[in-house]
Amino acid sequence: MDVRILGPVEVSAGGRRVPLGPPQRRAVLAALAVDADRPVSLGTLIERVWDDPPERATDSLYAHIARLRQALAATGARIERRDGGYALEVEPDRVDAYRFRRLAKQAQLPACDDFGRVRLLAEAMELWRGAPLTGIPGEWAARMRYGIEQQFVGAVVTWAETHLRLGRPDVVVTELTPLVPRHPLAEPLASMLMRGLCALGRGAEAVALYARLRGYLADHLGIEPGPELRALHLSILRTGPRPPVLV
Repeated sequence: MDVRILGPVEVSAGGRRVPLGPPQRRAVLAALAVDADRPVSLGTLIERVWDDPPERATDSLYAHIARLRQALAATGARIERRDGGYALEVEPDRVDAYRFRRLAKQAQLPACDDFGRVRLLAEAMELWRGAPLTGIPGEWAARMRYGIEQQFVGAVVTWAETHLRLGRPDVVVTELTPLVPRHPLAEPLASMLMRGLCALGRGAEAVALYARLRGYLADHLGIEPGPELRALHLSILRTGPRPPVLV
């Protein structure tokens, strides 16, 4: 069985998706899944599920846990009372966010060469199905979503840097072209795409990408791109369509 939070919150077992119920119930599962096989106190669970807890929040929590136990009964995962709270008793590696972090950390080990690094990071990136905790409301979900997305961007940047070192700019451009517009504030992603385009002799497209990013930042935040991206843009303008790939 697998618990997925890198996108909509889902549980699958035997190739089938387990019905979990309404968003609030899926929020309870997510609040347990991020600490898989570790107890989460009642107070912490309530804070994660409700921004403004109702008067009978504890009773509502018990009801959601009871329904989740029924839904998970045939999957091999259990929700058990432990140390004054509840724990989702499942191997942490069955939770996609945990598996993503493990693979990304392995890729950063000094003993990992570039070929191993891109393999591990590609495996991690394949776990991504969209915005984490899609459909889960609240401040806690928003904070988790932002943090996990930052980890994802970091992994993609490392993957792209490594592919550029290996002389594979075409792979970088193919992967990052649809991804960069979804993360318009992630300048390192734009930098990797610009470098990949330049390595393919498509400097004009890299300059156009910079212009679009600059316009977005000016319109939405009233700021300029950061110094590293500005330096890369200037390098492209100075050296022509095939500037050195700065990684």
